[in-house]
Amino acid sequence: MPVSLVFPWRSVWLPRAITALVLIAGLPLYLRMPLWCDLTLYDLAARNVLEGGVHYRDVFDTNLPGFVWVLAGIRSVLGFGAFPLRCVDLAIVIGVVLLIDNLAKRGGATLSSRWWAIAGAATLYPFAVEMAHCQRDTWMALPVLAALTLRLRRTGEVGLRESFWRSALEGVLWALAVWIKPHVVLIALPAWLMTAWRLAGYSSHRGKALSADLLGNIAGGLVIGVLGIIALVASGTWAEFWEVITVWAPEYTELGRREREGRYDQELHWFPPWSLWLLPTLPLALLSILDAVPWVSRSASLGTRPGPLGRLLPRFLWDRNAGAEARFTRGTVAVVWLVWAFQAFYVQRGFMYVHMAETLLMFGLWASHRYAMPSVVITWLTVMGVTWIVADSNPTLHAQLMRHAAHDGVNDVDDPDKEHYLVRHPLADPNRMSQWPECWRFNQTAHERYVLWDKIKRIQDHEASPGWEELEHVAEYLQSRGVGNHELIAWHDSPHVLYLTMGIRPGVRYMHTNTAVSIGPEARNRVMHELYQCAGTARFAVSDLGWAGLGQLPEVKAAMIGPPASPTDLLPVGLLAWHRTMFPFNQPAVFRSKGGMGRYIVHELTPPLGDLPPPP
Repeated sequence: MPVSLVFPWRSVWLPRAITALVLIAGLPLYLRMPLWCDLTLYDLAARNVLEGGVHYRDVFDTNLPGFVWVLAGIRSVLGFGAFPLRCVDLAIVIGVVLLIDNLAKRGGATLSSRWWAIAGAATLYPFAVEMAHCQRDTWMALPVLAALTLRLRRTGEVGLRESFWRSALEGVLWALAVWIKPHVVLIALPAWLMTAWRLAGYSSHRGKALSADLLGNIAGGLVIGVLGIIALVASGTWAEFWEVITVWAPEYTELGRREREGRYDQELHWFPPWSLWLLPTLPLALLSILDAVPWVSRSASLGTRPGPLGRLLPRFLWDRNAGAEARFTRGTVAVVWLVWAFQAFYVQRGFMYVHMAETLLMFGLWASHRYAMPSVVITWLTVMGVTWIVADSNPTLHAQLMRHAAHDGVNDVDDPDKEHYLVRHPLADPNRMSQWPECWRFNQTAHERYVLWDKIKRIQDHEASPGWEELEHVAEYLQSRGVGNHELIAWHDSPHVLYLTMGIRPGVRYMHTNTAVSIGPEARNRVMHELYQCAGTARFAVSDLGWAGLGQLPEVKAAMIGPPASPTDLLPVGLLAWHRTMFPFNQPAVFRSKGGMGRYIVHELTPPLGDLPPPP
């Protein structure tokens, strides 16, 4: 009796088993990881809104307020803490993956290619660094993909009124995403252009159908836009919001433009080796658009013949069996992926989290073409995982791996997902996986939770990654000094979590002061002017020596977070002289974490605060 041979990449049960195994092993650690400093900033903003404060005025932000509003709603129901927010994040990502899977299915994906895409998402997202989790770019993908799914589900010609209302619902979803991040507009327009001609059908009323479609999208978007503006005005936030849009946003955009050149070296290193697939996905997307023939008015007129690419390329490269509707779906997904990748690279700043949604969408595009692309990467990760585990007991092999794995000649431990293609997947890290049983304990004290966070956070040696146990010691010292609302200035990027853990209001509205002062000279002057005005109220400031070592060689960085200069001078002996002239290092140091050897220093403020610009 002949036995049929099933290749692994055509298997359905293999990717299902991989998905189950990686989620069982990875989700407990993912759900118990700490939040990145972006989320602690938004948590502070949400807490401020829930307590009746004014967004932007009390907690500064350079973005539209949609994410803060969503977060305030979540926190009002589930309370504050990392675990409940990560549960919501998991639910949103599952929704995103299911919508992508639905699009892939409409695009002609096989059951095996769909499951390989799901296995890819399961292998990537829960194990990414904490910077990539609970971020706006991934959350806004949910309404975007929902709008796209509704649009592609339209079958046959409908009346103008029905077309208008369907488009209005799509417009509502697009606008909800815009309030989270305005870059969605750059994706919405090409998606409409790709689909409008086909959806308008072929009749003497095509012009009216196109108009009804466009006006419906605009009307739905305007409704959500007006409601958002009403909310800003009613909450007393409009003036501060207008300042952000007209003053801060243009300067922030210019900062992104100045950083653009360095992004070429980053693009293929965000999620190695997944990000390397950007190169073959680019021609796949362009060919998918061509094969969809979106300039043809009706799918029925295309008959059952293969598309242009199907007639030219061999079967092992291109699926010839996909019908016109499947090819149209592929082309639409390709357009959205292409524009999403473009705006993430060219318009936004160089942060890995802006590339997560595009990577998940990439899985769906490959799946729709019946390719089991993630099987290649998962195989590589498995081989490298075994190699790293063997190297743990073989110093020579370990040294060779570290040498070849270094990115730009330096083993970058700050962002482990960016450092190399010889990547060690977290499942192959025994030290990390040893914390798996502890993640199931829900009766942890605050101290035990901070210790666990420091152990399982993936970004360890980075100035924006909070040192949770050290900050606990700082909080204890400040509480012993009776610090209350507006009496603490948490400087740099990570210390602002003290406002949350201590339950106090900030002494200055800027949380990511590093970002605010680096936007430009005018922005720095505004921040320092406000600091000057806070000098009479704030009693203490907390600095982060991790910031001082930013961009320095490892040995220089170690010296900057090294022993104190003397028993009466808590600043490190290796701290550069020019750092000592800057706020808050120019203020008396009265406490240092980790028994006087840590990265956080408490400064008692003694106005004037140093060489600051005079008040305006």
